[in-house]
Parts: sequence; C-alpha cells; structure tokens
Amino acid sequence: LLLLVPMIAPNHRLPNEGWIKRHHLLQSLVAGLVLTSLINQSRGFSSTLIFSLRLSSHRSHLHLNRSFHPTNGGTLSQNGSRKKEAERVGLRSKWDDLGDEDEFENEGPPIPRDMKYIERNVLRQSQNFVAIREATGPELTNDVYVRDPCTSIFWFVGKVARVSDVSAEQAVARQWPLIEQHARRLRPIELYPKKGTDALQIWTAPGDSELDVAYNRPHVQLKKMKPDSETPGSKEVRAIEIGFQGEVYQQNEEGFRTIRTEDGRPANPEVQPASETRNPTDAEMKKIQEMLDGKDLNDMFGE
Repeated sequence: LLLLVPMIAPNHRLPNEGWIKRHHLLQSLVAGLVLTSLINQSRGFSSTLIFSLRLSSHRSHLHLNRSFHPTNGGTLSQNGSRKKEAERVGLRSKWDDLGDEDEFENEGPPIPRDMKYIERNVLRQSQNFVAIREATGPELTNDVYVRDPCTSIFWFVGKVARVSDVSAEQAVARQWPLIEQHARRLRPIELYPKKGTDALQIWTAPGDSELDVAYNRPHVQLKKMKPDSETPGSKEVRAIEIGFQGEVYQQNEEGFRTIRTEDGRPANPEVQPASETRNPTDAEMKKIQEMLDGKDLNDMFGE
C-alpha cells in the first residue's frame, strides 16, 4: 500500500516535507525487506535472521553467532546440523570451534592438560625451570635437541630441569608434548610438517654443554629419550618437580644445530680452537733470565 500511495495520488499535496522524507525512507525499507525475504526463501531459509552476541566465559572478546530458522518450522538446534548448514552458506570456518586448549595436531595418545602447549603451561614450566636451576645448578639440567629422523640435524630447542628424585628420562617424557610442540613452532619449516607419534625424536646432552657440542668434542654424546608410554614412572612425576625453558630466537638468528650420527656422536671431526697467546708468568720470566745469563745474544741468533 505504501508503494502505491504516489501512484494513487501523485498530485495531492502532502502535509509537509518531513512526512515525505519519512515516507520515502519507509518505502525503501519495505523494498529491502521484500528483496531479503525473496533471497532467503530461494536458499531454503525464512526471512528471520537472528544475530546474538554472547560473552565467552574463557575469552575477553565477543562472539557473533548467526542462527537460522528453516522453512519447515524446525530450529537447527543440533550442533552437527547447524555447522553443516552454516558452512553451506559460508558463515563458518574451521577456526570457529577452537578453544584455548585445542590442539592443532594431536594424532597420538591423549595429552595431559598440564602439558598442552598453551600459554599458562609454557609459562609455569619455564618458571619451574628457573626455580630448580637456581636451587640445584647445572647438575640437574639437560640441554634438549629435537631431530627429524629423516635427517642428521639435531636442533637445540631448550633445556629441562628436575629435582633429584626425577631422572632426565622422566623429566623429558613427562614434558614430551610441550617440548615437541615448542620445537615445531621454533622450526616451522623443518619440524612443523612432521606428523605422527614417532615423527620427531628428542635427545638430551649434559646441561650447558652447547660449546662442547659445537666443537664436536668426542666425550659429549647425545642420548635418545622415550615418550611417557615407554618411560616407567614418568606419569607420576608432578609438574612442579620438573621444568622446561624453550629456546627463543632473537632477530635474524639462525638457531643452533649439530650434525650427529644415529647414536648421538659427532658426525664431523673435532674442531680445534685457534692457538692462544698469553704473557709469560713471573716464574717463566725468571727461568728465561737464568738461561740467558752469561750468554751473548748475538752468538745465540747467529749474528
């Protein structure tokens, strides 16, 4: 009826210009609603589109949900139907259902909640490492390397610490998911694409032995670790009894790596440092002086 008013009485004088503006605005709104209804009905939906805002209990931002009512009168209340229908019309993505503790690639056994690679776990284990390290020193720490079995490159990814009642094998096995995921993100090209339970290997070296490893010292042999399913007693270890501090690259840093054999020994010859020079000690100067006493330096040097 509103659309026909100008056609019925085109020459009639309307009360005022404000009424005319409101009329044209209402006319456009009605036309838009009609067009929207036709589009929705052609896609199998009614014209009702409900937007609801909900505040997530574990996030600080708002999620925008769209709920559709199908033309058959039933509401899409089941998650599977809602997801399928929403994906059909392009309103959902694979990231919509990710929570804070969702894992991107968990193809192995279930991961303990306190060892999932999320911020609070990473921060807690790093703080545990610092506390244990300050109390015990390097004796109860180990350097950690991760390797793709298809290569001979061992990437340094961080350090683990433990109390005296926990072995290095148990400390690594208990924190295996945390270490593995940190390595994947530290080396996204070399390690991240590797999938599966046995896709990556974790090895350890004595604490603070990076220099000896870099120089290929033959007495430093890396030791292969096993996951918690193959390490007795690792599941009983409490998170507070162990720690892991992951390696962090500075700007343009390439990362420390070493080439090793299958048993963790250096694959290349030992690097010999350049000869060092120093000033002679007082005792050495005195001995030299005694050797030179009473001798002609010209005769000694053939002059």
